[in-house]
Order: sequence, then structure tokens, then C-alpha cells
Amino acid sequence: MSYIYQKRSKNDLERIAEIVLGRYANRCSGCFIDIEGIVEDCGITILSRRGGLNNFCEGYVAENPRYIVMPEAYASYQPRYRAILAEEICHTILEYDLLSTNGTLPTDAKPHALTDQQHKDIEADAQYLSLAVLFPKTIFIAKFQKHLDEAPEASKERRDKHLNYCVTKLECDFSVWPLKAAYRARDLDLITDAECRKFFSDRVPM
Repeated sequence: MSYIYQKRSKNDLERIAEIVLGRYANRCSGCFIDIEGIVEDCGITILSRRGGLNNFCEGYVAENPRYIVMPEAYASYQPRYRAILAEEICHTILEYDLLSTNGTLPTDAKPHALTDQQHKDIEADAQYLSLAVLFPKTIFIAKFQKHLDEAPEASKERRDKHLNYCVTKLECDFSVWPLKAAYRARDLDLITDAECRKFFSDRVPM
């Protein structure tokens, strides 16, 4: 196994998302992607931890990559919990070549010793891939445009209200935190980076 991580292009990450969604098609129902089910199918166990872990991190892949550790505090809000879990399983997918197997981790899988730059690359790629999995591209674009078109006329008078209406609806569609819906819209050039930062990143509580 290679212990060198090479940053992926957006096109590569979109293709990986398509592979994941195709392999686990039984875990996809309309807009809802059962990320917990995909984790289970991969033979990975989710460990819930108390004690303020959320003050230090949102979650992580354990030294034994067959375990993902999640702060219990996030379990009460499933749209955010699912987004965090998706990012952690995407770390596993990207770092351990999960997709080259039959849906389970190779027996010799070990955490990679990443350089600082590789760490930044894998973080960015895992974030992008998690959104591509939770918000399948074609479905997301169609839903985004539908909500923009059907928004109340009053909200259309201001861009921030219009977009906030849209991402709130997307949270209901996909059961994923609206901030992540805004990031996916940015990644797909449906909104600008400036709009994302102005209307969402600097306003939605982390």
C-alpha cells in the first residue's frame, strides 16, 4: 500500500463519489444518502465519546481505521452529525484505497504518516468528497434550482434571503446541515465564494 497521499482534482473526487454511490446504491433513497449504512457496510464501527471531545475536534478515524470516533454531543442534531461522519469515512476512502477492495478495509490498513502539506490536502479532499457523496451532483443541482425558482417573492428581493431559503429547503431534502449545502453550491459554482462567505460561513454558527 502507498503511504504517500496525492491531492485529487475536483473531477477525480466527483468520480470517486459516483463510485461510492454506485457501490452502495442500496443505501441511497431519493435525496437521502444513508451514510451510517455505508459506514456499516464498510465494516467500520462508530464509537461515541462523551467528555467534551467536541471542544477539540468534530470526529476522527482511530489508529485502528476500522473505528471512527464521534463526539456524543453532535448526535442530537443529525444533519450536522451526518456531515461529520461523511467526512471521516471519506478520509478512510481516500487514505486507504477502500474503493480498490470489495467494500472493506484491507487487512494491513494503517494510519498514514502525512506531511503537513499532505494533511492539508487530505483534509480539503475529504471535505469536498463528503459533500459530493451526501449531495449527489445531478440531484443537488436540480433541487437547488427548484428551490430558487419556487422561493417566495419576498425572499427574492434580497440575495441573502433568497439563498438562505434555498439552503434551508436543501437541509430538509438531504438531511444535511445547511452550511454544508452552501459549501456544495459553492463547489459546483451555483453561488460564488464571496456569497458563501458573506451569507453563510461568517453567519452560520459552527
